[in-house]
Amino acid sequence: MAEWSLRTKLVAAVGAALLPVVALAGWSTYDDIAGARAAREEAISASLEQAVAQHRELIEGSRRLVAAACTSDIVRRTIASTATTADVNACEGYLSDILQQFPGDYTAMMVTDETGTARCSTSPPEVGMSFADREIFRLVREKPGVSIGTFAAGRTVPHTVIPMGAPLTVDGQFKGMCSLDVSLELFSELATANPGGMPIPVVLVDRTGAPVGGNAHMIFSLPVAARLAAAIAAGQIRFRDYGKDGSSYQFHLVPLAGQTLFAVAAMPMSDDLALALAELARFGLIVVAAIIVLVLTWFGADRWCVRPLRYIGDFAGRVARGEDVRFAPLLPWTKELMAVGDGVKKMAEAIANREGDLKAGLEQRDHMLREIHHRVKNNLQMISSLLNLQAGEIRSPRIRRFFGDAQNRVLTLSILHRHLYERSSWSLVDFQQFISDLVRQISVPRPGLERPSVRYHIRAPIMAVGPDIAIPVGLIVTEAVGSALSHDFSSVASPEIRIEAVEKGDEVELMIEDNGLDSAYSSISPGSRGSFGLTLIRGLAMQLGGEARISAGDAGGTRVVVSFPKPADDNPDG
Repeated sequence: MAEWSLRTKLVAAVGAALLPVVALAGWSTYDDIAGARAAREEAISASLEQAVAQHRELIEGSRRLVAAACTSDIVRRTIASTATTADVNACEGYLSDILQQFPGDYTAMMVTDETGTARCSTSPPEVGMSFADREIFRLVREKPGVSIGTFAAGRTVPHTVIPMGAPLTVDGQFKGMCSLDVSLELFSELATANPGGMPIPVVLVDRTGAPVGGNAHMIFSLPVAARLAAAIAAGQIRFRDYGKDGSSYQFHLVPLAGQTLFAVAAMPMSDDLALALAELARFGLIVVAAIIVLVLTWFGADRWCVRPLRYIGDFAGRVARGEDVRFAPLLPWTKELMAVGDGVKKMAEAIANREGDLKAGLEQRDHMLREIHHRVKNNLQMISSLLNLQAGEIRSPRIRRFFGDAQNRVLTLSILHRHLYERSSWSLVDFQQFISDLVRQISVPRPGLERPSVRYHIRAPIMAVGPDIAIPVGLIVTEAVGSALSHDFSSVASPEIRIEAVEKGDEVELMIEDNGLDSAYSSISPGSRGSFGLTLIRGLAMQLGGEARISAGDAGGTRVVVSFPKPADDNPDG
């Protein structure tokens, strides 16, 4: 996180602030979906209860009707062994009057004896028929009170009916049954209202799960009968399953007539999906709003923070590189960043002023140093000229030689100072150029001092050295070349002096070698001990932190080798 940019950190901070809001919205959406689903299920159950309430009242009314009819003396006389035709006719008239009071609700009423034979019926063809095989007869004979049988087809009418019956007892003994057939056509248009306003069809099923009435189109929405029977047996009032049409539904079960008849309503699960999508759409709007806030934060941070800071950083970098740049943002900034920008601008102006003062001071110092080097060079040249004039008055070749050596040493220092003030870097000289210039000046003929015609081979690395290196090296070259020029080259076909400086690892090896013969005027020779030139070269080599070795050359003459540590890498400025 430490490597994140300011913009990323700002967006992360805003995202962290929005996270609880989005999480709360997500939890609220989930809670709303669950609550809406539960409320819809409760509403469907309540609507289903309301829709079947009138039919349940019909069932309960039929129970009371059967119970009341069974207590009538007119009905009870038909089961007596002494019953007459008049008693049977009176019973049939009584039962017919009851059915006429509820037109279309019931298909038949009858009275049987204890063997199940019909004694009295609103449908005369049923009189004398045996109903002992009917489930309703067995239920009535086995338990007191009104019983409701399973669906059965009427024997004399083309309708499926729900039989209800009550026992007729004499002195606590079962003597017959009084029954009433309720028409299933009453339940053919049973439906409940959807909480969304669309009607939900309802199907009637028995306890085996088989449909027996209600909406015919909804039968394909029901699950298999075994699944319905299992739900009825388990006492489930709602469950989810797939219908025969392959769609997923939420099923609601309501008992209509005890454990005989059940009303089933089915709500497509696609409605649940639509409800969830509606709630998720609201949550999606919140998420989109949060994303928009993050995007606006990203671009806002880029516009009002990152770009100004980047401009300030670029401005400071260009100022640090010494560029003359004007602080002029293209777009307006905030007050805080403008204050920072003004501070950076003032700091840049102060730095520019100080740099100007420093440059002026450095230029003045460089001018003074060049002037000093120039004057020192002139003074040394004057001394060299005086030595040259004085040498012209001396007749002794040996003493004149000494004056020539002294003049060369002064000339070496003069050349060094000229190189220092001619370069832009007053503290460094070009090593190769310095050696070449030095050898050229030493080899110039002087009055009263003969110089042999010698070819010089100079090879030196291109590197910058300070006066602490240049002065000892220059004096060593002066001594060695001056001694070599005093050698006898008369018998040498191609006189030459080699001056080579080679970098070997961390050291520089300087070699001066000639192919002449030693003469009486040589100040440096392999066998000499304690001469001034030899002492000077060794002392200068020690000053460089190295050593000097003097030996005979391969082609005659003398070889001087000086090894010293390589100077630090300080490139010349030009």
